[in-house]
Amino acid sequence: MKEHKPFSMRIFIYPALFILAVAVYKNHTATSQTLPERSTTSTPQTVSITLPPPNAIKVGEIYAPYYIDENSTLNTIIENLKERCSRDEVCEITQAFKYVSQIPYIRSETHRTPVDVIVKNGGDCDEKAQLFAMILVETNHNCVVVYTKDHAFIAVEIENTSQINRNNARLKIENKDYFYTETTDKNGYVGKFNGVYPADIQGIYHINEKRNIPKEEIAFDLVSLSQ
Repeated sequence: MKEHKPFSMRIFIYPALFILAVAVYKNHTATSQTLPERSTTSTPQTVSITLPPPNAIKVGEIYAPYYIDENSTLNTIIENLKERCSRDEVCEITQAFKYVSQIPYIRSETHRTPVDVIVKNGGDCDEKAQLFAMILVETNHNCVVVYTKDHAFIAVEIENTSQINRNNARLKIENKDYFYTETTDKNGYVGKFNGVYPADIQGIYHINEKRNIPKEEIAFDLVSLSQ
């Protein structure tokens, strides 16, 4: 079983409501000491609220920047992929997976965009997942990003499952099969189990539809994972 690499997704919590509550409380206290008991006079207050970053994904109470450049500068790679596979679904997904998984795993304290991952020939789990998701989106394949406490990976929808081992790890979302794709594993393949069980998953986000998917809406089909 492959050992997971540390998850370096930059996440941050925005306690805006707490800040707002404290500000309102302090304002109320100060006002009650200076105004007559029955006064209804109020002074408008300006409260600064921190907003989540653009294109952020919310997993529980946590916001995370997850940028998919749908109008990427990687048109050459994507067009070559389409031409090579002649629009074959499994071929496009498999070739894209092999391309991304062969990029070295390199941790970083700063966020690398999908283009950076290619130019610098390195990325960590969420950065490589973003690159893979970007290619899938540009080649019209549905995919979700799966979050655990310290890891992220992509599961991709495959309609023609006759070319995929049915015992491979997959999620079933709205009766569609989304197969595990672990891009940090150079020896991986589409559907290879990466050690992430349902209990490990903290959030699932549909990249194409830009929405969180509740775990209760997902069936986990993890057959023969011990093999």
